[in-house]
Amino acid sequence: MGFRSLSPYIWPIYGPWMAASLGMSILLVALPIVLVGDGHGYTVAALVAGAGGAGAAVAALPVGWCTDRWGPARVGAGSLVAMIAASLVMASVARPVTLGIGHLVFGGGSLGVMLSRQSDLTRRIPVTLRGRAMSLMGGTMRFSVLFGTAAGGLLVDLAGARWTFLVAGMGAAVGLPAVLPGVRNPDWEVAPVGVRGPRMARVIRTNRRHLLQAGLFGMSSMTAREGRMVLLPLVGVALELRPATIGVLVASGYAADLLLFPVSGAIMDRVGRLAAMVPAYGLLAVGLLSLMAADSATGVLLAGLVMGLGNGLSSGSLFTLSSDLAPEEGTASFLSAVSMLTDIGRVVGPLVVGLAAGRWGLDAAAVALAVAMALGLLWLVFMVGETGERDGRPVMRGSVR
Repeated sequence: MGFRSLSPYIWPIYGPWMAASLGMSILLVALPIVLVGDGHGYTVAALVAGAGGAGAAVAALPVGWCTDRWGPARVGAGSLVAMIAASLVMASVARPVTLGIGHLVFGGGSLGVMLSRQSDLTRRIPVTLRGRAMSLMGGTMRFSVLFGTAAGGLLVDLAGARWTFLVAGMGAAVGLPAVLPGVRNPDWEVAPVGVRGPRMARVIRTNRRHLLQAGLFGMSSMTAREGRMVLLPLVGVALELRPATIGVLVASGYAADLLLFPVSGAIMDRVGRLAAMVPAYGLLAVGLLSLMAADSATGVLLAGLVMGLGNGLSSGSLFTLSSDLAPEEGTASFLSAVSMLTDIGRVVGPLVVGLAAGRWGLDAAAVALAVAMALGLLWLVFMVGETGERDGRPVMRGSVR
C-alpha cells in the first residue's frame, strides 16, 4: 500500500484541514505586517500572532472530549464555523485587542479541524501506512501554507487588512462541504458517535508517560516552527522589504516543504521515525541560526529554504508520533492532550520572538528558537526513541486500563 490507497480520504479528511491551514497561514503573515506597519512594537505584534496558538492550547482538551462523544464531523463543522465568525470580527474592528481575540478563536477552530481529522484518520489507517498518511496530512497543510503565506503579504499590499482577514475566513469556509456529509450521516465515520468512551482523566492518567514523551517534544519543536513564522516577517520588515515580497519569501520555504513531504512519510514507514525526524529538525535549527546572517532578501530566502527543507522532511512527524502512542480507546482524548502540550509551543514561540527581539534584537530571537529545537531533539533521541513498527508490531502503544 502507498499514497494511492489514501485517495478516498482526500476530500473528507485532508480537504477541511487544507482549508483551515489556508486561513491560519494568511493570518500568521498578515498580522505582524499590519500591526508593525500601524506603529505597534515587535512585542504587540508577536503577542497577537501567538494568540492563535493560545486558542489551540485552550481548545485542545474540550475538542478531544467532544470528538470522542459527538464524532469528528460535528466537531470539524463547528470549528470551521467558529473560524469564519472570528474572521468577520477581525475584519470589522482591526485593533490589537480585537485582532488578538479573533486570532484566539480562529486558532481554536483550526485545532478543532486538525484534531477531528487526525482522530478519524488514526482509526482508519493501519500502522504500516500511518507515516505516509500523516505526512500527507502535513503535506496538504504545507500546500495551503505555501499559498496562504504568499497571499497574506500580497493581500495586505493590494487590498488592505480588512479584506485580508475576510479572505482568511473564506478559506476556512471552503472546508465546510467536506464535513457536512458526516454530520448528516454519522455512520460514515469510524469514530463512535454518542457512545461514551473512557473518561479523559483516566486516558491521561494511564498514558501519562507517552503523553509526556510526545507532548514535550511537540512543545519544543512547535516553539521553533511557530516562532519562525513570526520571525521571518519581522526580519523582512526590519530590512524594509515590501509586504508582498515578505509573503513570497516566507512562501518559498514552504515550496521546499512540498517537495519533501512524500519522502518524509516513506522514510518514517520503511526506515524508522527517527531516521526522518532527527535530520529534519536539525536542519530547522541550522536554518534559524543562518537567519542571523541575512542582510538582504536573498539572505532571508536562503535561510527560509534551509528551514523549509527541514520542515518538509519532518512533514507529519508530530501527527505520526502522537498516533503511534495513542491508545485504542479514547484516541481523541489522548491526541487532544498531546495537542494541548504541543500548542503551548505555538504560544511560546511567538512570545519568545517578541520578548527577545524587543529587548536584544532579532538575532537573539533566532538563537532562542534554535536552542529550543536543539533541546527538543535531545528529548526525542534519548527519552522517546523509535515509535514505529518492528517485526509487524508497534514499538509503543498507549492503553486504557
